[in-house]
Amino acid sequence: MAETRFNLRSSIRRIGFLFLAFLVVTFPVLGQNHEITLSLGGIPSQSRNFQRPAEGSTQISSDVSLGANYGHRLLDAQVAALYGEVKFVALPNRSLAATTATVPQTYASLYVTPGVRLKILPTSRLSPWVAAGGGYALYDQSARLSNGQSTTNKFLSLGVFDFGGGLDYRLYRFIGLREEVRDFLSGNPNLNVALSSSTQHNVVGGISVRF
Repeated sequence: MAETRFNLRSSIRRIGFLFLAFLVVTFPVLGQNHEITLSLGGIPSQSRNFQRPAEGSTQISSDVSLGANYGHRLLDAQVAALYGEVKFVALPNRSLAATTATVPQTYASLYVTPGVRLKILPTSRLSPWVAAGGGYALYDQSARLSNGQSTTNKFLSLGVFDFGGGLDYRLYRFIGLREEVRDFLSGNPNLNVALSSSTQHNVVGGISVRF
């Protein structure tokens, strides 16, 4: 488990450095047609019931979320603007607990979802928006299960649909803040037990710095 978490954190750190380097290089040519945001937020804990005839449920802990978003304005009608976007969200370490089944000790998640975003009053100081998209979800479970046994079935790739909304607040020129909530709806991660529902909601909220 420690090795999995270390590798994931190292990968996120490298991606963050590359993203910041890209921002420094491209910032002079960015205008109102482009938006880059870096976000820090979290996901609440949730409970998932087992599929009958199994009894019980597993508790999934809350976690910190790390995100980045690139948006390009496609259409501008003054009162509203349509953006194409690519959203990245990583959840590094969600722990699991179950009394009636063997589950992974932890798992991590990564979502990459291209989509569209509709922003109302894009030139005002406060601009509400809604967004939707779909793409790729990667789940990485820990190398050990809750009973201490090892597992080699660690990675699971799935499709994911995301939707949500938020509010942009312009501070100065191209710099501002973004508050948002998104739901990444996917198939179930590999929890080593059948669940009562075939889909999982991953509701993430947070605050972003927008360039």
